[in-house]
Amino acid sequence: MLHDFVQTTSGDMETTISGYKLVDYTEQYKSIMQFNKNKKVHIHQWYPFVEGYSKEFIESILSEIDYKPELVLEPFSGSGTTPLEMQNMGIKCVSFEVSPFMHLLSTVKMRNDYKLKEYNQYLNIIINDLKEYKSNIRDLMPIPFGRTVVQNEKLKKWNFNDDIMDGILDIKLAISIIDKKDNKYANLFRIALASILLEASNLFRNGKCLSYRKNWQINNTLSRSDIHLIFISKLEGLFLEDIKLIEENFKNDLSSNYELCFFGDVRSEIDRIPDDSVDLIITSPPYLNSRDYTDIYMLELKVLDLVKNYNELIYLRKKTLRSHVQIKYENIEALDIPLLKDCLNKLLEKEELFWNSDILNMIKAYFIDLNQLFSSFKTKMKKNKFIYFNVANSAYFGVEILVDEIVCHIAEKQGFEVIEIRKARNLKTSSQQSKQIESLRESVIVMKS
Repeated sequence: MLHDFVQTTSGDMETTISGYKLVDYTEQYKSIMQFNKNKKVHIHQWYPFVEGYSKEFIESILSEIDYKPELVLEPFSGSGTTPLEMQNMGIKCVSFEVSPFMHLLSTVKMRNDYKLKEYNQYLNIIINDLKEYKSNIRDLMPIPFGRTVVQNEKLKKWNFNDDIMDGILDIKLAISIIDKKDNKYANLFRIALASILLEASNLFRNGKCLSYRKNWQINNTLSRSDIHLIFISKLEGLFLEDIKLIEENFKNDLSSNYELCFFGDVRSEIDRIPDDSVDLIITSPPYLNSRDYTDIYMLELKVLDLVKNYNELIYLRKKTLRSHVQIKYENIEALDIPLLKDCLNKLLEKEELFWNSDILNMIKAYFIDLNQLFSSFKTKMKKNKFIYFNVANSAYFGVEILVDEIVCHIAEKQGFEVIEIRKARNLKTSSQQSKQIESLRESVIVMKS
């Protein structure tokens, strides 16, 4: 859908869609709405999180509101950018995360009680343990669950070559020794291991899933000792430097949002927060793009033993926001929002093209979940405070789902005032959609309680 923008006195371009002000923020947001800027930033650099936004985005929000928040809410912690940046500014932030890997990542990054002497002590234990190969490593440390993790006679493709998996198991065994002494540092080392898994595997992240690299059979020549060296290099490099900075910066201040990051589904856990206590929400929920984050981060979930069998995997998928079709949905009644129903009716006309029969129910369920969230937000927030809600529109079979506009209708029905929709950037559509819809709008919706 195209709109004619007009220039305001501030230099931004704006128009109106569905009765809401749409402001072109692509210039302001083009370099801060992606995690890429965090790749070389203290602590954030421990693990590259593709889907996140940068710390500068958080800073831009705090610079434009006219109050210092006392309690911030981040319903979808992800890699922990929002709570970590709030912590650095001395602001309390309650966060929630349903993925055991993302929760581990967030909490490890938020701890500020690491000590250089202790870190080096445990690092030396790991280095010494990895000097000697254990021929029975697979007896000492079992292979993670999953039929495609390592090669067997029935497979044409597998995630890790045998030598590489043995190197990973060596590291896991060494970390288990640390775990008996200090779980805090063991978890830190687990994140360091997680940060090298994709590089060590035969896979790459291909949008919505993991795919095999081209010519992976001959191109992946890493050895068991290579894996050890890559891991130790991470620990002796950026991790060590950041531990030094943490100890220097937090000698006298141990305030942390670590204990305010809760493991679980925000939809069922949000009552941990007192009513009328939140004065800022910054979040980016999963987009309505059929992307199942349990699939995208399956290597980390399996190798770190955070998901140990298929029943646990199914349980986790059922706890996530309903933005994918990896689980079967019941027949769902859509919210009474004309714009949503119009999108659904257009999609229904393309039903014979559906690659999954649950697409319509997924879309309905997604907005029901967001409606539940906004109902909770209204109870938890103080009056006249702000929400910054980052979403993206989606498309199926040439039909654009106007997510940002539908979210505005949901928020208004729950009693929020929509200030504006900020167009952050244009996202490329898939090859199947590009002939009909060239790009999709990613937005930041600004609302007031």
